[in-house]
Amino acid sequence: MKSTKALMLLLAISSAAVVLPASADSGADIFASKCAACHGSDGQGTPGLAPALKGDPFVIKGSIKDIENTIQNGRAGDKKKYKDLPTDMPAWHLSAADLKAVVGYLRGGLQKK
Repeated sequence: MKSTKALMLLLAISSAAVVLPASADSGADIFASKCAACHGSDGQGTPGLAPALKGDPFVIKGSIKDIENTIQNGRAGDKKKYKDLPTDMPAWHLSAADLKAVVGYLRGGLQKK
């Protein structure tokens, strides 16, 4: 009976250890696949299309919740920060882990490039 409980506990611990949180690298990968086409591979922006994210006060000092909201819901119409740009920011419906990873990259690794 004790060995069965011990085995079940060991299996539970083992299976829980398989689920790993997103790494900082995955934030860079997500940025490369979802954001870089408009915001540039180094976050430098694309004139006439999307603003620079590197050095942007909103990205560096804005609330994480506001940044996550912008990524998840996009910006269009009156919600656009840069109204002179003809394109809208699309919504990227990311998982919680991917969202956390890309925001971490935006505020960390991207700013150091």
